[in-house]
Amino acid sequence: MLPTVNGKSFLECTEEDLQELLNNPDYRENEYIDYKAAFSFLEMPKGSPEKEKHIGEFRSDVCAFANANGGYLIYGISDSKGMAVRIDGISIRDGNTDKFELDRKNNLTPIMPKIPSVQFRFISLSNGNYVVVIFIRRDAYAPYVHIENEKDYKIYKRVGNGKSAMSYMELKNMFNQSLSLDAEVLKYRQQRIDYYRSQEDTPEHRYSQFFLFHIIPDTFVDSSYNKNLFMLSKKTPALKFSSVFYNMRCSYMASPNVDGLRFAGDSRENEGLLNNNGIAECFFPANGYLRSQADETILSYNWAWEDFRPMVNQYIGVMKNVIETRRIFLCISILGCKNTITNYGEFGEVIGRIDRGSILCNPVVVEDLENETTVDIAIKRLQIEFYLALGIRRSKELDKLIAEVTDNDNK
Repeated sequence: MLPTVNGKSFLECTEEDLQELLNNPDYRENEYIDYKAAFSFLEMPKGSPEKEKHIGEFRSDVCAFANANGGYLIYGISDSKGMAVRIDGISIRDGNTDKFELDRKNNLTPIMPKIPSVQFRFISLSNGNYVVVIFIRRDAYAPYVHIENEKDYKIYKRVGNGKSAMSYMELKNMFNQSLSLDAEVLKYRQQRIDYYRSQEDTPEHRYSQFFLFHIIPDTFVDSSYNKNLFMLSKKTPALKFSSVFYNMRCSYMASPNVDGLRFAGDSRENEGLLNNNGIAECFFPANGYLRSQADETILSYNWAWEDFRPMVNQYIGVMKNVIETRRIFLCISILGCKNTITNYGEFGEVIGRIDRGSILCNPVVVEDLENETTVDIAIKRLQIEFYLALGIRRSKELDKLIAEVTDNDNK
């Protein structure tokens, strides 16, 4: 269980709280805590073997926590035999903590399969320095590894107050768990589709043709990350959960239930669900975007996209400090719209048509929801997936999106 100080997580501590760590055996280095006096590699000559060695050690420390149960790397506190004894902090040029955090994350980019879920907190000290707390979360993408030598390497996890090489079976189990995350996302989406389709025998027609939009944090399979959103909304009124669905026109009549919060639409047809595990779901009947012409059904897909897109940014703004992760999946599903026309060419020919009755667009991953560029590119990828699902073959906007995503990938 992650340690707390004065009832606070290490990410919420002040300088006064940190004094509780000093010479306190309850906060000795263990599987969740590792003290570091400084980022030793920052003072070493650029490109020197010694500098690269110490950067590698930094990566290995992060991997070790990510491969175990998570924990805190705490820089700026010296220890003696694992006991915190002195708080000096780290000097950060011009107090630019944003740049410092970005530089440290850049140090972690060689980690595979991707940078682990890390969260930084800079605790200002009276001497002008900062204690840098890095919280590393265990997630479904473990095992993480930083390989310096392809011929001879080991993968480490945090054990007690140090690191230990992982066994073959531990690695095998982790790889299997990692591969299962995508399957769990697909399984969840299919369950929700099945639920709505089971309502088709009701007098309402909204369940025959509809869109489903999901935002799914990568922690959704772990029940320990669940929050009681109704209680949280009462405790923290500034958290405007209804704003997540504002552009989807279903931010009215919030009702608590066992899963979280439900928001009814202004037309009482569309609805939004914000679950305690962080999943946002918007059900939207397609009839609002469909029109008939010469015995054909036509979809106004640009209208649909302009409604979908803002939900991502609204979700991030409200939920990023609630869901305790930086990685989310964006998913669009299109149901019951087979043979619907989606685009015409310049001579009136059909150049876009939905070819099946059930489409689950490939999930798009936002790797770091606090990185605006990462979010922007992910939204563009989602829009491409949406257009391809609609069978749109030729579109200036589609060509532009593909070019922008490709340019970013080549940077």
